Amino acid sequence: MIIGYARVSTADQNLDRQRKELADAGCEQIRAETGSGKRGAVRPVWDETFRHLRKGDTLVVTELSRLGRSSATLGALADELQERGVALRVLNLGGGVVDTASASGRLLFDILAAVAQMERALLIERVQSGLAAAKARDTHLGRPAKLSADQVKAAQAMRQAGTMSMREIAAQLQVSRNTLYRSLNAADQASIEQAAS
Repeated sequence: MIIGYARVSTADQNLDRQRKELADAGCEQIRAETGSGKRGAVRPVWDETFRHLRKGDTLVVTELSRLGRSSATLGALADELQERGVALRVLNLGGGVVDTASASGRLLFDILAAVAQMERALLIERVQSGLAAAKARDTHLGRPAKLSADQVKAAQAMRQAGTMSMREIAAQLQVSRNTLYRSLNAADQASIEQAAS
């Protein structure tokens, strides 16, 4: 049986392209899920797919990174597929089968696994570099703050006056107590760092 496996890491990514490529490659079954490729991540569809692979089956993926992110993880997977007599086809290799039972096929698989791990590391480096550049430009990262600087100052004044509870201050500013505490803690930390410099 030819079984396709598709995976995306987050819910805002789309599985349609992978499903189409797997169908075009002749997969009789296509199993898909959303889940991280990190070691130890919960991927129930993959776990079930892997359990049900039998001798003579072919596992098809669009990219090697759909199976895992590290060369160690992919190497262990190759060993187990070989032991179970399951072929592996990676479509971004031009549709060729990577036969991990042969020495040359295993070498190719190991090289691809190392390249996939390197690509992941380079992606992380680029993201971190972009975040550092944004921070250097003093660009706010993440969600917009729920409280403006003026609202935080007002909250600090109300807290200092001691006439209102934190619940009342949060209600006055129309935010949750958690948001209020986070905002005040961030402001307090910024004041401490400013005083120390």
